[in-house]
Amino acid sequence: MHPAGKIRSALGVATALCALALRPALLAEDRANGPANPTAPAGATSPGQAPGGLLRFELFLDQHPNIEARLAENPAILNNQAFQRNHPVIAQFLARHPAIGAELAAQPRWFVHRELARVSAAPVTREQLAGFDHFLDLHPGLDRLLVQHPRLLQRAEFLHNNPELHEYLKRHPAADRAGEFRPERTTKGERRN
Repeated sequence: MHPAGKIRSALGVATALCALALRPALLAEDRANGPANPTAPAGATSPGQAPGGLLRFELFLDQHPNIEARLAENPAILNNQAFQRNHPVIAQFLARHPAIGAELAAQPRWFVHRELARVSAAPVTREQLAGFDHFLDLHPGLDRLLVQHPRLLQRAEFLHNNPELHEYLKRHPAADRAGEFRPERTTKGERRN
């Protein structure tokens, strides 16, 4: 392996380990903070508004796989009032971290990236995500479908019906197992990228 590749690989492992190490502290902080203070000054920054708000959301989804499964099928339901009423824990989380909605809106492929990491045979690097984003830029129809329904990456029939996506995933080792249903990949430790 080229030295630069070793460094990138080591940085990816270090990032994942840091995220795992921060998990208990972030969760403890969330429990201690309780619901957001609606009377906070306009310029106040809550923990969800700090960089890493999506890291908190990732940790939340790891703790609530049923909610994650629903969002992977259709991320748009996150803002649905009925969904939030039926899942009050997500409503409480979003109230404590109001900037997460804006962060997700700014990164519409966030759920797609998370799903790609879930179905990948190996950890997905930033460079691989950038390559996948470039592929999606060249295939706007696929991009729209996957942003609306990221779980399609697990559907063998969808991949069969979209041979350009299937070929792309086969050519890229980190994503070479997309389309295979592998329940063992749904454990928390294996979803990290």
